[in-house]
Amino acid sequence: MTILQTLLPEIILGCGATFFFGCSLFNVTKNLNRFAIGWAVAALLGAVLAMNGHNELFHGAYRVDEFSRFFALFITGGFLVTMVITRRMEGIDKQSLSDLYMFLMISTLGLVMVTAATELLTLFIALEISSYPLYITTSYRKGIGYQFEATAKYLVFGVVSTAVMVYGISYLYGGLGSTFLNDIVIALPAHFHDPLTLVGVILFMAGILYKLAAFPFHFWAPDVYSGAAAEVVAFAASLPKLAAVALLARVGAVFIDFEVLAPAIALLAVLSMTVGNLMALAQTELKRLLAYSAVSHAGYILLGILAASQGGLKPALFYTAVYAVMSLAAFLVAVQLAENDKHDIPLQELNGLWQRAPLLAVVFTIALVSLAGLPPTAGFTGKLMLLTAAWKAGWFWTVAFGVLNSLLGLFVYLNIIRISLVGDKNDNAIQISTTPLLQTTATALGLCLLAFGMYPSGLLGMARKALEALL
Repeated sequence: MTILQTLLPEIILGCGATFFFGCSLFNVTKNLNRFAIGWAVAALLGAVLAMNGHNELFHGAYRVDEFSRFFALFITGGFLVTMVITRRMEGIDKQSLSDLYMFLMISTLGLVMVTAATELLTLFIALEISSYPLYITTSYRKGIGYQFEATAKYLVFGVVSTAVMVYGISYLYGGLGSTFLNDIVIALPAHFHDPLTLVGVILFMAGILYKLAAFPFHFWAPDVYSGAAAEVVAFAASLPKLAAVALLARVGAVFIDFEVLAPAIALLAVLSMTVGNLMALAQTELKRLLAYSAVSHAGYILLGILAASQGGLKPALFYTAVYAVMSLAAFLVAVQLAENDKHDIPLQELNGLWQRAPLLAVVFTIALVSLAGLPPTAGFTGKLMLLTAAWKAGWFWTVAFGVLNSLLGLFVYLNIIRISLVGDKNDNAIQISTTPLLQTTATALGLCLLAFGMYPSGLLGMARKALEALL
């Protein structure tokens, strides 16, 4: 397989971003969503064709293998779903659509690059390529003004986390003498008690946990989810999580042998689950509730990183892919309910969803049941495997908290299901009209959650091959 074939996702996304840059220059406003869906389909096909690609570029700083292509497949697939969701786009100025699609495509390109980077500075550059377009697109919402507060908080927290990560890289280079992961793995055993290296690891991991929205680096998430347009949040809530877990699997699993780091990760996992669920219980608005839900699910993913020695990475990859599908399914419905003049989506807007859009109500219910971790959905299968791996690794108290938080999460998600399925339709509720493409996408997401739950072997096999390439 040639270099061009292995880099098809990156090339297509780069060309797509250039195309929309040209659309912005020449004020093209017609059929932009169709173009975006077309480029997303091409990127997904490119990721499929490059699945078995193997190549190293820039002296080994960028590696194309089954691990990076596994994440590229789900990132481009999630990007395609996001482009379908953006067909509505009532909350964003039509003159800004070409810019929005350009920035989202650049961010997707950066996320794909993150999964293939094997050198810390290359990793940092890829992270910035993925992050800064998102800071800009958060402000793309007509009226209200809340989006500017969300943008400011997202930018400030993002810049601080970036500074912390770069500071950590400098310490790692000073302690280990290299920024290449292959060299770090070899040099690390001799530096487990080196304070300089330990500080570098902690600072670097803090930057990654910010991307994952894990406690205590989650403060940006509720305001960004609530203030930004629902279409943009659908992207920000799912795709960056895939890149963050790729980072944790590639880098975090290398550092987990530090005596101090493993207990710290265990504590943050428990706090993420607990704080996320408790705060979600108190919410009366959907997007803000889903933000705290993301915090709690970050805790479950950290259990897989914690149990890396007992095969925890495979269920972590499985659960991350599944979480992206759950999140996209939930936001697909949220976008249909969002109103331009409202800051967020009050939960009472879900009343009568079953009567207004039966298909969306069913898919939304499947997504929430999966988020709650109930069978036969993929969320149940993923949580069970993560808790089993943590138990085998000896982290019994984290498993106990994980089970308790799953029970706590039931109150959060079952309450939303009750409102959407049992609640009476409001007289002032907006009518929901869906296109065949949207209905097909919603059905596909719901079926994926059920299929991955009842027949997880296919996705687990892909995750196993990805990890074999990593190791």
